Amino acid sequence: MTGDPGALDAGEAWDAWEADIDVVRVDSGRFVAVLVLSPPPQLGPPLRMPIDGEYDAPELAEMAALDVFAAMTRRP
Repeated sequence: MTGDPGALDAGEAWDAWEADIDVVRVDSGRFVAVLVLSPPPQLGPPLRMPIDGEYDAPELAEMAALDVFAAMTRRP
């Protein structure tokens, strides 16, 4: 921890991030998955990253997002 009571050290900042999935209906009527990465409030607002591809059902878009999460957490 640093001297600033609102500051986070590198380990705390990394562990404090949260991840979620959002599914959005687009103009075509299909669904797009969005990864939502939320840092601690001291670091800024959530980051929303749409995943390539449109899907016929929200569940399919959500599964695509889960595949991306799995790929992001794999170790080389």
